[in-house]
Amino acid sequence: MNRYLAIAMFAITASMSAVAQELDSDDLGIFNHGSLSVGVGTTGITADLAFPITPYVGIRGGVDILPFKYGTDLEIQYRNSTAQAFLPETVAVEGKLSMTTGHVLFDFYPSKKTSFHFTAGGYLGSDKVAEVYNEEDGVLIAVSAYNRMVPDDQKAGYSLGDYFLTPDEKGNVNGSIKVAKFRPYVGIGFGRPAPLKSRVACCLDLGVQFWGSPETICQGQELKEENLNGDDGGAVKTISSISVWPVLNFRVAVRLF
Repeated sequence: MNRYLAIAMFAITASMSAVAQELDSDDLGIFNHGSLSVGVGTTGITADLAFPITPYVGIRGGVDILPFKYGTDLEIQYRNSTAQAFLPETVAVEGKLSMTTGHVLFDFYPSKKTSFHFTAGGYLGSDKVAEVYNEEDGVLIAVSAYNRMVPDDQKAGYSLGDYFLTPDEKGNVNGSIKVAKFRPYVGIGFGRPAPLKSRVACCLDLGVQFWGSPETICQGQELKEENLNGDDGGAVKTISSISVWPVLNFRVAVRLF
């Protein structure tokens, strides 16, 4: 992460150096116009407002929404075959990405005639980026009651890598992946979100969010990456090992005034 931030700071310093050489008093146009842009990409559906600070620096802020859900069945494993005949064998679970964020970004242009820019800023959102839970509340209450009556080595539950997890006392299963709420961003782009002369502009952003080391929480228990091997835990292990989120967004900006 420090390496990427160092590269970003070098790029920004170089841009500002060019600004210092070219800028004169007639170039200053702080917030003298603004634009609205909408787009799509790996952060979901994006909308933001953008303003120029000078022809060499711009600021934009907005929101990103990534609505995605999926459903599947989770197999409940029994260590007592007799109990399996009377209790649920599977439970319908729903998973969703919770990646709605707000962002504030600064764009730095090497010259006032170019649309290429370096970008630095940050995204802010919930620390939960993914959740899994049973669709029907309390659907496994009978399994929870059964588990209270038997020894630990006879309890029913589900496997996730090296972990054997049981429903909570209310008959529910749940899990989430947590990252940092504030996620610094660095990247490059093409196009001016706040066009200097034209009414409409197309913009492309490419960069990364730094969201730290993800934590996997299931049934209130933090799961360690090294214990998530195997088919049942492989996908979770892969997600848990990602410390950055790639950003690729395409937007159309329309000048408002």
